[in-house]
Amino acid sequence: MAREQHGASAPGQFAQLLLGGERGTGKLSVLRAVHQRRNPAGWFHVFDAAQAADQDWLTTARAELAGDSGSLVVRHVDRLSPRRLHALCAALQETVAAGRHHSLWVAVTLGPDSPSPDLAKLLRFFPCTVDLPPLRHHIEDLQELVPFLLGKLNPSGRLACSTEAMQLLLRYNWPGNTEQLWQALRRVVQLRRTGVIKPNDLPPECRTVSRRLLSPLESMERDAIVQSLLDFDGNKVKAAESLGMSRATIYRKIHEYGIVVPAG
Repeated sequence: MAREQHGASAPGQFAQLLLGGERGTGKLSVLRAVHQRRNPAGWFHVFDAAQAADQDWLTTARAELAGDSGSLVVRHVDRLSPRRLHALCAALQETVAAGRHHSLWVAVTLGPDSPSPDLAKLLRFFPCTVDLPPLRHHIEDLQELVPFLLGKLNPSGRLACSTEAMQLLLRYNWPGNTEQLWQALRRVVQLRRTGVIKPNDLPPECRTVSRRLLSPLESMERDAIVQSLLDFDGNKVKAAESLGMSRATIYRKIHEYGIVVPAG
C-alpha cells in the first residue's frame, strides 16, 4: 500500500518513492522494473548502504546525484550511520537546490523496522512510500510465481511442478520471501532439468513450517533431520539412531524446526 507523506517542513522532495519491506521481498527488482518502464534508455545505478564503510561511497553517491536522466537507488539506507545519513541528506538537499531532482530519479529501500530520528530526516525527501508485503501474506501467488521463476531458471520450459510439491510450497511460510523461493527452486533445477518436480525434489526447508530464518548451522541440522526422516519413511526412532541423537532430541528438533514428517 502506498501512503503519501507531506509536510510544510519538508526540505524539498523527489518525485519518486521509498520502498520498504522485509528482506527478500524483491524491492530492487521492482525498482528495476519501474526504471525500465519510465526511462529504459537511461542509466541505472545501485549503491548499497551496507557497504558504506568504503570511504569513496559518499563521494561516488554525490557524483551520481550531480547527474541527470538516470536512476539512482540507495539500498538498505536504514543501515547508514547517523553521520553518513546526515551527509546523504546534505547531498540530497544540494540536488534539490540545483533543481536536478526534476530529471534525476532517486529511490531508497529499507527494512520493516520503524525509522530512527536520523533516518526520518532523510525520508522527508521522498513524498511517497510503498511497503512490499511479505510472500506469506499473498501465498496464493505461488501458483503463478513458481512457473514464472522456473521459466527464468530453466528457459527450455520442460519442467513443471506437481500438485503434491506445490502443496508443500504453499504450506511453507517463506521467511526469506521471494528471494528464498528463488534459491530453493534454483537448487531444484540444478538436479532436475526436465519432467515434473515431486515433493522429494524440493529442498528440506520446504518440509517445514518455520516462521523464522535459521542460522547456517541450524539449517544444516534441519536438513540432516529431514533427509534422515525421508530415508526411513518418517520413522523417527530410526532417523534419530542414524543421526546419533536420542528419540527425545529428535522429537524436540522436529517441533523446534516445524518439520512436517513424511508419511510412512
